[in-house]
Amino acid sequence: MTAVRLTGAHRVLAEYAGVGGDSAFLVTRGGELVGRGYYPSVEALAEAVDLAELHPV
Repeated sequence: MTAVRLTGAHRVLAEYAGVGGDSAFLVTRGGELVGRGYYPSVEALAEAVDLAELHPV
């Protein structure tokens, strides 16, 4: 599972999905979105996935 902090133009998709803020993340596993895919913060991400499963890119 990979979480990537979104910046620049990539944040537009997150905002379109209703996830705004300066710390939006995209989360994927094997190239597929995990849960709703976009999370507004680490706290919101931690509620949806086990952070210990994340791997650095």
